[in-house]
Amino acid sequence: MRILERYTLRAFLMPLAWCLAIFLGLYLVLDLLGHLDEIIRHKVPLDLLIAYYSTMIPLIFVQVAPFACLVASGYTLGNLNRHQEIMAMRASGVSPWVIIRPLVAVGLLLSCLVFWVQESFAPQAALTTSSIKSGYLEKPPDPSKPHQVIRTIQHLAAYGQGHALLYAKTFDPVEKKMEGIVILQQGPDLRMIRKIAAQEARWTGSEWRFLHGTILHFNHQGEPVGKPVPFEAKIIPAGDRPEILAKSESETQLMNMRDLRRYIQRLAAAGGATTGKLKVDLYAKPAAALACVVLTIVGIPFAVSSARGAGAILGLSMGLGVGLTFYGANALVVALGKGGWLPPLAAAWGVPLLFLVLGLRLTWRRLA
Repeated sequence: MRILERYTLRAFLMPLAWCLAIFLGLYLVLDLLGHLDEIIRHKVPLDLLIAYYSTMIPLIFVQVAPFACLVASGYTLGNLNRHQEIMAMRASGVSPWVIIRPLVAVGLLLSCLVFWVQESFAPQAALTTSSIKSGYLEKPPDPSKPHQVIRTIQHLAAYGQGHALLYAKTFDPVEKKMEGIVILQQGPDLRMIRKIAAQEARWTGSEWRFLHGTILHFNHQGEPVGKPVPFEAKIIPAGDRPEILAKSESETQLMNMRDLRRYIQRLAAAGGATTGKLKVDLYAKPAAALACVVLTIVGIPFAVSSARGAGAILGLSMGLGVGLTFYGANALVVALGKGGWLPPLAAAWGVPLLFLVLGLRLTWRRLA
């Protein structure tokens, strides 16, 4: 590594460390203040609070690392530009790539670290924090009031009772009913036992009552046995309580890529809309980690400008605005992918790759 690259690397690492520490601290403080009333009211033990917030650190790190890279890269290059150091580098014949290479390398390493944390620690951390939050920090639900979820969930997919994989075209958690249902019931060895299709299901208060459906049985070789047997109404031990099914939309946060890929394979027979939505979540996991290097590059061209003082501040502000635009556009495109308007791979990777190309192009033009 050249002396110049080591110099740029040291100038970048310190702001990056400060940004990570500040963003982590702010997130923890804001969350603590947000739950302060519940903590005092429920007299949550100190050791439980320590366990809760220490477990949150991997989840927070995954979220704040890309924005820390954006701010740190903008500050570093803006500071070098303010002292005319970038101009001196270019006058000495140093290529733009050599100037930004240390920042890109750190951004890439941080993306790998975010992906590793996301796959190794984040699923269990999300499960632990969710359990503590629902059990101690949130107000218990009032059984006399209707469920708080008021929207209809499209293309619900969830594990149910009795080794059953349940798919519903629509699920209304307020009315507690499902429509367009397919249930794949498996044995302990995950071998298909029977397939149940029903037009509608209603919650009786303790179990699901399925209406106007058919049941198809399978033998040990996985082949259908006979013809589908119709039924008008039948109680089937498949599907959890409505309040549990309503939370199934966020279950992908509790899985790493390996578990989610297996989940998609098991649900493949339930319907293309379901697997398509889950594939967006699958492909979005590495794409989200790539945001570190993408936003590192995006922040560079807005920090490097000929203006000083207020101009430099304006450039950094524009970089932050572009970073927020990145997150907004990515959320929109991912939502379109889950809605079936875009292919899963394009929905997950389209915005990160687009901003990566634009960032590199603008950086090269500004430093050339």
